[in-house]
Amino acid sequence: MKKSGIKVPELIEVFSPYFAMLRPVKWHFIGAIICGLIYGGASGFGFPFMAYKVLPKVFSDSPPQGWLLAGVIAIMPVAFFIRGLSDFFGSYLSAYCGIRVLIQIQSRLYRKLQDLPLGFFGKMRIGDLMARVVGDSTAVQMVVTNVATDLIKQPVQFAGAIASVVYISIQKKEIIFILFALAVVPLCMLPIRYFGKRLKERAKRLQEGAGNLSTALNENLGAVREVRAFNLQQVETDKFKERMEVIARFQLKKTKYAKMLPPIIEFVAASAMALGVFYAAKVRLSVEDMLPLLAALYMTYQPVKRFGAIHNEIKQGEASVARVEQIMQTPDTVPDATQPVPFDAESTGIEFADVSFEYEPGVPVLRRVNAQIPAGTVVALVGPSGAGKSTFVNLIPRFYDVTGGAIRIGGMDLRQFRKSDLRNHISIVSQDTVLFNDTIRNNIRLGRMNATDGEVEASARHAFAHDFITAFDCGYDTLVGERGARLSGGQKQRIAIARAFLRNAPVLILDEATSSLDSESEEMVQKALTELVKGRTVFIIAHRFSTIKLADRIMVFEQGVLRTAGTHSELYASDELYKNLYNKQFIE
Repeated sequence: MKKSGIKVPELIEVFSPYFAMLRPVKWHFIGAIICGLIYGGASGFGFPFMAYKVLPKVFSDSPPQGWLLAGVIAIMPVAFFIRGLSDFFGSYLSAYCGIRVLIQIQSRLYRKLQDLPLGFFGKMRIGDLMARVVGDSTAVQMVVTNVATDLIKQPVQFAGAIASVVYISIQKKEIIFILFALAVVPLCMLPIRYFGKRLKERAKRLQEGAGNLSTALNENLGAVREVRAFNLQQVETDKFKERMEVIARFQLKKTKYAKMLPPIIEFVAASAMALGVFYAAKVRLSVEDMLPLLAALYMTYQPVKRFGAIHNEIKQGEASVARVEQIMQTPDTVPDATQPVPFDAESTGIEFADVSFEYEPGVPVLRRVNAQIPAGTVVALVGPSGAGKSTFVNLIPRFYDVTGGAIRIGGMDLRQFRKSDLRNHISIVSQDTVLFNDTIRNNIRLGRMNATDGEVEASARHAFAHDFITAFDCGYDTLVGERGARLSGGQKQRIAIARAFLRNAPVLILDEATSSLDSESEEMVQKALTELVKGRTVFIIAHRFSTIKLADRIMVFEQGVLRTAGTHSELYASDELYKNLYNKQFIE
């Protein structure tokens, strides 16, 4: 089947994963289709048939009288009522199905984003991902529900109208009108196909522009302090305007192709109808004979016109499907084990065996690192910026997988554990603390979702956060604002440390965990950390050497290579890099 350049088999193939999402609402969708069939039949066959059968009876030389006349005339409002009712319920049921499908598309897309490794997000722009989740998923849903029902409703109306033309033409012995009805279809196909090809490319560019705009907006609103500090308001406004101009240009091109199609189809249809009128005048058809035929002809052109709009929507949907599928088909480069082994919380000795890692092929970040960290050891990682310290610890919870060698915990390769199980046994306090726009209590409870209020408060006390929390009017129920905007850097850091206390995991990673604290707060937190690290395998990344005094062992990195390891006194005496880094903070 092929209508207005729409290849139904190809359509089904492209959108088949999304058509499958109609299963939970199949009865609603079937109802929408039935309503569409009634609407199409009433429009395509019903109206011309009334013009052919009902009106001539009313205006004949001997019209029906009394109740019979009223009954004949009542056919018209009844027909319009049935048509309108079917259109309403069809549209409502289609919208219901659309909402359910949209929820499924966005949920699956969002879930996929949760499972993808960190490396994926390093290559994608957040704003573009937002545009795909919100905008592109909506365009796909429109094809699955609205267009799918139209692809049933409009052909029925077209077929009904053609049937009316054929029936009336045979009755009136005016077969030529059948040719008028059929000839207009191939004439309309040419502009539909022409504009459809161009619309798809413009739609793709428009959606990419929307992603760029979302990225700019996300970056600006996330850096309001820096924008004002450097007086970048006008610069940012100009950049935003430039992106808007790009979107406007493609929006106008898209609008041009989308809006040029209906009048062209109408012109072709009107020309065919004009020829029909000319023919009727030449053969001296009466108005009574001509009107039903013209009504039937008109009803054939409306579906053709709608086919053009459907074709445009499908082309936009195809562009969106490509962008959605790019995410959905992205492989997980850090896959879960097919036959995972349980994590032994009592055995947390960690071994790095000839470990190498590259973010980009050919650009090594870690080079053949070998290290043995016995369970319960507190290890500090030092070295210049870019030496590979953060990458080293990011490999432990499998945010990335090694590109060479292996990492083992308790003698088991990390890749043998289920990722969720592995991460449940690791606590992380990062340099850039991320808080969600929720209460302080719930932000701490992220460490262990089933923790009681008492356990949350006990963790906050250990992190020396309880006093400042209770100073707020709402205490633990205080909303922290987006990204913790209501809290200072030190307060956010202590909430992150409270999470680690609450999680009570056997492996702990402290990535500049005290970097945002003032001297007084740092002293309190250092006391808390002294208690927290007991009996755990701990990794401390620190540029401030005052934070590594808890370490049993210090590992020195340079350009992705583990130079050496030992105690402070050993390294100060034997390693020039370590000695220079230490002296810069405590001697100069």
